[in-house]
Amino acid sequence: MPATFRLSIIDYLNAAPLNHGFKHGLGGEHFQLKFHVPSACADRLREGAVDAGIVSSIEYLRIPDLKIIPGLCISSPKRVRSVVILSKVPPEQIRTLALDTSSRTSVVLAQLLLRERYGATPAVTDLGPDLAAMLAGHDAALMIGDAAMRAPRQGLFVLDLAEEWHSWTGLPFVFALWLIRQDAPELPVPGGVAPFFHQSLAIGLDQLPAIVEEARRTIGWTRIELNEYLTENIQYTLGEAERDSLSLFFEKAVHHGFAPAVLPLRFL
Repeated sequence: MPATFRLSIIDYLNAAPLNHGFKHGLGGEHFQLKFHVPSACADRLREGAVDAGIVSSIEYLRIPDLKIIPGLCISSPKRVRSVVILSKVPPEQIRTLALDTSSRTSVVLAQLLLRERYGATPAVTDLGPDLAAMLAGHDAALMIGDAAMRAPRQGLFVLDLAEEWHSWTGLPFVFALWLIRQDAPELPVPGGVAPFFHQSLAIGLDQLPAIVEEARRTIGWTRIELNEYLTENIQYTLGEAERDSLSLFFEKAVHHGFAPAVLPLRFL
């Protein structure tokens, strides 16, 4: 009997096009789907409980023996809108920061930007993604994903993390990668497992109106806003600029002690 390939799926809107084919039966005879938030996906990948997943990019430096599915990522060319610091005070005055730890890359990026761009090194606390509770005892809150998209922003300073990174470096920011374990089973099909990931995205992009309609009911943005988010704020191609950005982010993360060492990008 062929081995089952265990795949961790993230149910955030920004990952929906990447996941869509898998969620609608692509390679159903090969894949077993498991649903996680990004941080749990990384933990399951480290433990060997799954063979691949869409994982916060910083985890590539933290989990041994991973390879990147080539050509695919979750990145933002400029403004992302779903990864933000919402603050009661200007960024240089932030002394306490509540962190939604659902995405570990965003946690690192938030602290890098505050340290290097604004000279702020706030004390951080991990909290669930409830903005009122986060701001009750902190100057600012890092909000991620669908919760960030729904969060009220009136009267707050808003730092869009991808926009901040782009203003600073001129580069897009890569939030997540399809990462696969070295010991993942090989699929007995031409080309192996990698083409399935590209096919899943192609199906998702073809079904974008359905993804937008579902998100409209849960997030509350208009169809125009959601379509713009999935086609302009979020990009899925891991190209040269994205690879350059990853390398720079990894160097800075290691310099500030958020990861043990910089690694070359290794592809499947």
